[in-house]
Amino acid sequence: MAEILNLDYTAYVKLIGTAHFTRRSIRDASAAIAALRPRDVALELDWRRFRALNAACLACPRRAACDGLCEFTAAADALGNVDANIWLIDMTEQEMRRRIRRHMTPGERRPRGASGYGEVAADPRRLWEWGRKDEVIRHSQRAIAQQRQRFPSVWRVLLDERNALMAVRLAWITSKNLRDEVPSPILAVVGAAHVAGIRSLLQRPLHLRETMRRLQLPFAEPTLIRRVAVHAA
Repeated sequence: MAEILNLDYTAYVKLIGTAHFTRRSIRDASAAIAALRPRDVALELDWRRFRALNAACLACPRRAACDGLCEFTAAADALGNVDANIWLIDMTEQEMRRRIRRHMTPGERRPRGASGYGEVAADPRRLWEWGRKDEVIRHSQRAIAQQRQRFPSVWRVLLDERNALMAVRLAWITSKNLRDEVPSPILAVVGAAHVAGIRSLLQRPLHLRETMRRLQLPFAEPTLIRRVAVHAA
């Protein structure tokens, strides 16, 4: 298990909630980098997804004006030419699928009817762009609550287990920094649906430890991508 100290980790971790692939989320991530100037940035990605996103962006001739640029790539770009640590804190897609298959009950595997997401007043991405984030989050929470009743095992993995894993990895990074006497802030860029759960776990580290045990989640260190500033001659 990772070293978890009995302290409020949110004093050292700033969480930015985003809606993936929206211009407002890109601006929010970039603005947070500029304001906080963090030495450590944590992203809701694993190595495979990070590599795929960056490869797609580097190969895109419209990179500078591309609507498909995501907030994770934008956050990494916004660091600029500085020494910085990029931490990838999410569960891998392969592990998500494996854990979902392991937890699913026969009842969850049976074909179902309508999805149960309910009516959507407007495109959530458009609402997010208009600055109506709270409305989008409220609708998302209702939709997830409905889906939890139908597919509890799926949402246990997609939300609860990923929240716990990302929280414990953020706690590990913070503990490492404190041990190395580098108490600089950590900026974590994650989907908006994860923010409340991760924040709650970071505020209660003893509960976080117990949650990892209850969910039978093994700990593995986050992936570190080290950026080194290149100074012009």
